[in-house]
Amino acid sequence: MKTNYLFKSGAIVLAVLMSTAVVISCKKSTNNSETPAENASVLSKDEQISIAKAGFSPTGAYKADGGYIVEGDIFLKPADLASHAALIKELASGKPRTEQYKTTYQVTGLPRVLKIKVNAGAAQKVFTDATKEAIKRYNDLGLKLTLNLLDSGSVTVEDILIKGETFSNPDVLGQSAGFPDANGNPATPIKLSNTHYNKDFTNNNLLATVVAHEIGHAIGFRHTDYADRSYSCGLSPWDAFLKSLGIEVGNEGDGGVGAIHIPGTPVGGEPGSWMLACSDGTNRPFTASDIVAIKALYPKTN
Repeated sequence: MKTNYLFKSGAIVLAVLMSTAVVISCKKSTNNSETPAENASVLSKDEQISIAKAGFSPTGAYKADGGYIVEGDIFLKPADLASHAALIKELASGKPRTEQYKTTYQVTGLPRVLKIKVNAGAAQKVFTDATKEAIKRYNDLGLKLTLNLLDSGSVTVEDILIKGETFSNPDVLGQSAGFPDANGNPATPIKLSNTHYNKDFTNNNLLATVVAHEIGHAIGFRHTDYADRSYSCGLSPWDAFLKSLGIEVGNEGDGGVGAIHIPGTPVGGEPGSWMLACSDGTNRPFTASDIVAIKALYPKTN
């Protein structure tokens, strides 16, 4: 999972990398014009336009491993840029679209209990308390999909591991493995910064919201405003440039994992959804429409 403070003070962007391995990362406020000196390379005008057409900012982008690092920590191959651009063009409507969306695959074998384990070193209690609250939010709905927190010393193999990670880039808050696979298993692991969310971190509900959001991705939910991130993230300086190219702004695209509207969720949007791409950094328990979306994928037990 990636959180990135962009566009407006305190906004957290949960950007999804749609490539062969889907990664969601979180990071703190950064200046996108700054890149590591050892990785910096000048992009051609055509490369910058390709990145912009794919819906990402070329500012500070640089070449790496046969592709490009954009917006701080999103890796895209040339083929990814092309597929994103095609999807954005296909879906262009010029109107905000904010509904709950799911991926092609979801967790199967219901009723099912997903085993979750936390491994966070010195921040174990902080991570565990937040994970307990996130799990409670799901389990309180009485779903056929139940979450169970394993003891840290358990030898049982977990379905989702939530672990502490020391990232080389201090602005990165976390990364998640993405979405369910074709076999109906959840994505794992969820990595969270054990330097930002350290043993002294006290905002349990905020971290619980981050954990619940990442579990949402792991069991098959896309961002609520995947089709128009400006709904929760605001407008970036590149909007005018993208619009001048006839490109819709802020569409994450299908990314090869699907973005299927969940019937019964609002077209007009609902502030505070746990799966919005951006938040103001506050606690976000499930909204009424979030609950409709969750129960649509994972119905209540009889």
